[in-house]
Amino acid sequence: MASADRRSVLAGGLALGALALGASLPPPPPGFVASRPTTTAAARAAGWAVVTDFGAVGDGVSRPLSTRFATLDDARRVYPAATALTDELDGAAIQAAADRGVPGVFYPAGTYRHSTAIVVHSGQHHLGAGADGAVPTTRLVNPRSRATNLDWALAHSFRIGDIHPVAMQADRAGVGWAVRTLAPITAGTRTVRLTQPLGDAALRVGDVVNVRCDNDPFVDFEGLTYDAEQWNRVVAISGATLTLELPVPWTIVAASSDPTVLAGPRLCVNAGVDYFLGIPWEIVQNVEVGRFALDSAGFTARNGVWRGWFHDLTLRCENMIGINALVLSTIERVSGTWSSRMIELKHAGHSSILRSISGTATALAAGTVATASTAIDIGEQCYDITLTDVTVSIPATDTADRRALAVNCSNVSVQAHLTHLGTGAQQTVWAVANSNAPAHPTSHVSLDLVVRARGGLARYGILGYPTPQRPSDPVGVTLALDQRAASGAPAASAFWVDTARDVEVTSLTGDQTVAVWSPPGEAPVGCTSRRV
Repeated sequence: MASADRRSVLAGGLALGALALGASLPPPPPGFVASRPTTTAAARAAGWAVVTDFGAVGDGVSRPLSTRFATLDDARRVYPAATALTDELDGAAIQAAADRGVPGVFYPAGTYRHSTAIVVHSGQHHLGAGADGAVPTTRLVNPRSRATNLDWALAHSFRIGDIHPVAMQADRAGVGWAVRTLAPITAGTRTVRLTQPLGDAALRVGDVVNVRCDNDPFVDFEGLTYDAEQWNRVVAISGATLTLELPVPWTIVAASSDPTVLAGPRLCVNAGVDYFLGIPWEIVQNVEVGRFALDSAGFTARNGVWRGWFHDLTLRCENMIGINALVLSTIERVSGTWSSRMIELKHAGHSSILRSISGTATALAAGTVATASTAIDIGEQCYDITLTDVTVSIPATDTADRRALAVNCSNVSVQAHLTHLGTGAQQTVWAVANSNAPAHPTSHVSLDLVVRARGGLARYGILGYPTPQRPSDPVGVTLALDQRAASGAPAASAFWVDTARDVEVTSLTGDQTVAVWSPPGEAPVGCTSRRV
């Protein structure tokens, strides 16, 4: 299919949703385009902290603090964040520059070694040398622990998943969250109303809050109460009424016996301490990281990112990109290798775009246990997420069980080239799986895929996992699939649909001109399919 035709198919799929995805997705977030230096002189002139001015060398040589200081106390007089005399000098200098509280931190060309994660503060730019779109000339390396090179620990010190669901209970000792009941919420509204005062919990315009709700009583077979979360930013406060920056995307009632209806909306506001580390909390906002080569465990933010811009990155990681609650953000021009996962967006991320992303699974090291994972995994209440110009390569040397693509939420558009030659026993090229999330079950998904694969893959299509509490499968999936073997010949595996409904196949080329449906026969009742 011609590229223009494929784009038109993709656009047609977007119209299925309640929201045209491209209409609300931002370019690089506002506030990130002015005064962005590419040289040391320009950075100094703009008031940025230049890491070499704080003692960083950047020649790739290991220099523990013990080479400069006799005791840890001596080191901390210069580098207050130092943890041990074995800390690398470059890392300590970089942290001192970041802690200066200036608008940005600039890294001249070079290779900087560090042994602890570099803490990035809210509203802070971290840029390597060189122009946007150029091969990064600045490299951050952590050869000791391979801990994440850039960390938002002081912005949000725990994973959102860790507060899901019991840690958000206000009566649990040590929890720094104030949980207050809200009036019912209608989908699309921008206001929520408190039904009880916040008490001692401070709330200001600009704070990012969590609107939490439950379904009653169960969603899945395990009998767990499902906790739905929506991260939002307060733009106005008038008495008990709060105005949010983005509309709440679901309807929440005061109570319901329907297990698929969300009930009991609550506002969760930070009360001053973090349950896990006991430090002040705020979700990271307006952060930029660009023009770096990173060698680490992963470029991850297991917390929330509000208006982030991550660009021009070359990564060699266990997990290339893993971010919870990515909101109003852009990730672009990123390439690299990964050994566990390529892209993972979780926990109510929305209104964000990833473009020009490419990643290749690395061969497992000798003696390493192959771990099942998904190259691109979008789920857990995400919505309005667009991925364009994405390239996933899983070579034959990868013996782990990999799904190339999994979508478990609504209003998602993926345009990608997938090359899947892995030899794991339970390989799957791509799948759309119902996450059983009452807030955003899988729906309105547009897939525009060019797949190159080997024969013998276990699954090659749309999967659904219904439960008695939630019998519906993925809804409104539009597919344009060019399915071929790596050599260009037809692939051996069939396009396969398992009990999914409302799956529209607008284009299917390769080895199958008629899809295989399960249960056997033509499409299930309620499922539409047009095959070219």
